Amino acid sequence: MPLPHRRLKRFPRRPVFLVSRRRRRQRLWRWLVCLTLLGLVILPSIHWANRLVYQQQRELAHPFLQPLPLSQLGKRVVIIAPHPDDETLGCAGLIQRLKEIGVSPFILVVTQGDGFDAAIHLKLREVRIKPEDRERFVHLREQETLSGMRLLGLLPKQVVFLGFSERTLAANWLLKGDETPLRQLTYWLERLQPTTVILPSRYDDHPIHSVVCSIGWASLLHLEAEGRIARPLILEVLIHYGEFPRPQGLHPRLELLPPTDLLPTARWFTLPLSSEEQEKKWAALKCYRTQQLPLTWRFLKSFVRQNEIFAAPLPLLVQPDRIWEPRSFLTSLDIAQVSVFLPPQTQTHLTTLHSSPLRVALRVRGRAMDRFLYGIHVWSPKQPIRSLPLLPIPNGELATSLPASYGLPVVVTAFTGYRGHILDVAPIIVDGVDHEPL
Repeated sequence: MPLPHRRLKRFPRRPVFLVSRRRRRQRLWRWLVCLTLLGLVILPSIHWANRLVYQQQRELAHPFLQPLPLSQLGKRVVIIAPHPDDETLGCAGLIQRLKEIGVSPFILVVTQGDGFDAAIHLKLREVRIKPEDRERFVHLREQETLSGMRLLGLLPKQVVFLGFSERTLAANWLLKGDETPLRQLTYWLERLQPTTVILPSRYDDHPIHSVVCSIGWASLLHLEAEGRIARPLILEVLIHYGEFPRPQGLHPRLELLPPTDLLPTARWFTLPLSSEEQEKKWAALKCYRTQQLPLTWRFLKSFVRQNEIFAAPLPLLVQPDRIWEPRSFLTSLDIAQVSVFLPPQTQTHLTTLHSSPLRVALRVRGRAMDRFLYGIHVWSPKQPIRSLPLLPIPNGELATSLPASYGLPVVVTAFTGYRGHILDVAPIIVDGVDHEPL
């Protein structure tokens, strides 16, 4: 007897677009799993590579570090901070130590810190930033600074906000020759008669820090030239420089070390901090809530270390070439080196430049382009402020010469920019002392 025909069960076919969507999801999950595994392998490697670089940097830096002589700072210490928070990052431990020995430092905060648009968007929850939003943000930053300084033992009257906008300070000083910041700093420095002034570093990556360094040196040299102030001890504090501090993040058991390529440019001083001083610095830093963003908070925490470092810069006529620490991915705007060439007669007797002009040369990391701005800002106590363009010369550098009437001291600030915005700044101070090559 023949077997009955068995009817096969037919399943409905899925639409083509559902199959392709499923395949895309599978590919996406495969990529996510691969990236996760790759991250689990790479991140520990980066961590240990940073630790290895730190150990090498520590071995190189230790012979250059010497204890900060607190007794030589005098009774009137002025800290000039470019932004509200820089005084805590660089000098919170010093402020506590000065209070212990009976010295009350004075803080001059130059800018309002109103240029951090990402923080305004996130902290004030505003999509479009209005002028009143910036005013509110400036008020928040001032209150944060006063709260942090109160924890460190300073009174509100010891903190002065000069109130310059971070968004316009660099362009006004370097392009327009606005002397208002110079007059303000000159007024306060003459009034306070400091024995020690702490400035931001001339080698700082942040344009505002370098600009404030330039204005600070101009103010001090102006007062000294007119005999209105005795020459104070001048120290500089580095905040932004490539991957400095290395490794980044909260590492209170590690030391703060100067970048290796800056070791020959200054005499470096270190101030060891006790665990109590570190805790107070950490508490003061946490007052700056507007700066606690994912990309910036890790960097700010890097300054809570076993010590603080200060530099007494050597009178060099060349800014060092930063081969491994580029400032920017835009190589045409990244200043690689700045050189000042003195006439032969001024290298032995630094008084006045007579017949031979002073020459300034700048080299960018990439190729100079016509659409970008390259120039120098020149300040001298006996001459008007000038901004001069830098012109290309055959060896690939950009150069210019100052008029022969310019005398010493002189503050030369090289800069690059685009559409009225200053993007990189490198000051050199020729202050009338014997200079030595790098």
